[in-house]
Amino acid sequence: MPLVLFVLLAIVILILFSGFMTFYIACVRRKELNWLVEDEIKNTPYGKHFQNIQIGYNFLQEHNAQDLWMDSFDGKKLYAAFVAAENPRGTIILAHGYRSSKLVDFGIAFQFYHDMGLNVLVPDQRAHGMSEGHFITFGVKESKDMLSWINYHNRQFGAQPLFLSGLSMGASTMLYLADKDLPKNVRGIIADCGFTSPRDIIASVYKRVIHLPAIPSIWATDLFARIIAGFSLFQEDSRKSLKNSKIPIIMVHGTEDGFVPCDMTREGYAACVGEKQLFLVEGADHGVSFLVQPERYRQLVTDFINSKLEDSI
Repeated sequence: MPLVLFVLLAIVILILFSGFMTFYIACVRRKELNWLVEDEIKNTPYGKHFQNIQIGYNFLQEHNAQDLWMDSFDGKKLYAAFVAAENPRGTIILAHGYRSSKLVDFGIAFQFYHDMGLNVLVPDQRAHGMSEGHFITFGVKESKDMLSWINYHNRQFGAQPLFLSGLSMGASTMLYLADKDLPKNVRGIIADCGFTSPRDIIASVYKRVIHLPAIPSIWATDLFARIIAGFSLFQEDSRKSLKNSKIPIIMVHGTEDGFVPCDMTREGYAACVGEKQLFLVEGADHGVSFLVQPERYRQLVTDFINSKLEDSI
């Protein structure tokens, strides 16, 4: 074999190998932490949130959270916990982030939303918790799941005012729905530290960790995502959905986010043509804006939800 062909073949093999490993590391489900065992998470980035995880767990237990099960559009059994409010004013659906859980991302916020008179519906995203699935798709299939949860909610509990909130991948999951024909009872989205697209966040992490450009490896990653997991890294982009946004949105991001660059939310906000608010939390790292500025965060969300509840009357 001529040397040039050998080198080209070696490069192709290296790109394919790199692409497959990126897909495997990023998208394939793996054994999860036991969020309720402190010794198991104390040496992870989640360890500092153990008290808040316990608060969330205790809330679900004390309020006799109802177990909900639903079949996804592609036949996966999906799980959510549901806590009803007394004389509910509406419902909020909370979507957790990448390789995280409802307790980690929203445990401390359950009581806040419940005290506002909202039912709290918190799904385990596919390939997380008690929901089935082998692959994480960075909001592509997850957004379809959330649309199914919206429709499930309306069938089971009636078309009362509904709010969508997500953190990290959960935020992107919700933002991908911004241009969809949602039921009229969906009143608004609260998107905290979401990324623009699967391609962008994988490329960002790839460059930060490996210190190399993501191209051309990202193309191979997309190839394996299409073949094995049935989705494309280029399939969704919040900037595109926000250009045709049909729903009021609050976008939140910490300025010192070390995982999802804050510029991704800035880009989404700039693209959004609908009613929008931007809340940048100075000094906050990934997913902790609620903890860094709790009073301002609560007031912003309270005012937003109350105004949209009044609009629905």
